[in-house]
Amino acid sequence: MRICIISGSPKGEESITLQYVRFIEQAFPEHTFPIVHAGRDIKKLEGEQEAWDEALAKIQDSDGVFFATPVYFMLVPGQLKRFIELVFERNAAPAFSQKYSAALTTSIHFFDHTAHSYLHGISEDLGMHHAGLYSAHMEDLKSEDEQMRLLLFFSDYLDAISEKRAIPREYLPLPKVSPSYNPSTQSTGVDTHGKRVVILHDARNGSDQQAMVRQMAALFDGKATVADIRDSMMKGGCLGCCRCAFDNTCVYRDGFRDFWDKYVVPADILIMAGTIQDRYLSATWKQWNDRSFFNGHVPALKGKQVGYLVEGPLAHLPNLREVLEARAMIGGANLVGIVSSEAGNRAHIDAALAALAERSIRLADQGYIMTETFSAIAGRKLFRDEIWAHMRAIFQADDRYYRSHGYYDFPTKNYLQRIGTRAFSLFLCIPGVRMKVKKDMVSYMVRPLQEVVQKSRVIKEWRARKQ
Repeated sequence: MRICIISGSPKGEESITLQYVRFIEQAFPEHTFPIVHAGRDIKKLEGEQEAWDEALAKIQDSDGVFFATPVYFMLVPGQLKRFIELVFERNAAPAFSQKYSAALTTSIHFFDHTAHSYLHGISEDLGMHHAGLYSAHMEDLKSEDEQMRLLLFFSDYLDAISEKRAIPREYLPLPKVSPSYNPSTQSTGVDTHGKRVVILHDARNGSDQQAMVRQMAALFDGKATVADIRDSMMKGGCLGCCRCAFDNTCVYRDGFRDFWDKYVVPADILIMAGTIQDRYLSATWKQWNDRSFFNGHVPALKGKQVGYLVEGPLAHLPNLREVLEARAMIGGANLVGIVSSEAGNRAHIDAALAALAERSIRLADQGYIMTETFSAIAGRKLFRDEIWAHMRAIFQADDRYYRSHGYYDFPTKNYLQRIGTRAFSLFLCIPGVRMKVKKDMVSYMVRPLQEVVQKSRVIKEWRARKQ
């Protein structure tokens, strides 16, 4: 069989992900593996018709399509995202239709699931049958157990093609949403209280995104700074070279870092506006997010209030919503809200934008940052462990930040707590004590919190402040 590899890495033949493909090639010599270097050659594919036709012919003539890509910023790299946009823009879906797809990613398992959900949905939108995923840690290929797992996965993928396996569709097609938002000309402004409000966008003329951005800027009485991310003059997408790891300096010498320092760094309130294209925002936004990796694995939005304006069927894309929410939370920011234009109801969108503006100022005044949930807590611990274990020699900027901010908190440095926990554990080895504790377990668990409720100094201060 001919299995067309769509490589998402901008590093081409030197891609870590591609070594997994080469391993598969060695194990299955009876099959051929033509490669489309979508990540490396995106500018050529976009600008040269001959290169595009050649890539499309490889896909058309194949028995299966196999995505092989690193995970960049919770998704595929911006270069591969742009390739997928081109497929839809140029009506090239028939080249993929009815083929069987699968996806292999490499990462440190940080939001690899959202990257796979994206590729799964895209495969189905292109009329393919998605036969499975393999998510590898970057170092997994060194393990013989993982080598065998990879070969079993790929063998099952080949079986799916051979037997024409019936695979139910998992993601519903997205509805088309036409621009229809015409904001009210009457809006009550919100006092910014001196807070720096920045609205970033990539809106096109006549779009709902453009209308929402204008309305949001008006709600801040014209005191919001509005900037088009295309004005950051990015020469290209993230190269995955990790040269920024030492001192947060990107290998590119373009306007992106200056743009970031001018608009993102000083913002108290950051509103990001985008339009859904396929199952994410635009490739421009993806490239912009990828390029922000020069900050490393640190909360680069710490302390900010973040909101999103989204044009398109967001309610049909829980995977995208998860990425947007995690972008704020993992960045150390507070997610104020997400407003979508999909409802098409002017009064509803006007009210939602007004509420977002008012709430962002109020929460900024209060310094409120929402509690962390699994994605932020697990993500921080994953980064902590990976950087400590083997990445800190290269990611020296991250290592310095983690040391200075107490991220290396394992095992706990609360020695009294450790001694007390160990002593209590030994105490529970006494049969009579264990019996008593088991009998009164619920009371033991809730009693300390009941005491807090009764004696909290914060409650007294809160009541006094409200009087």
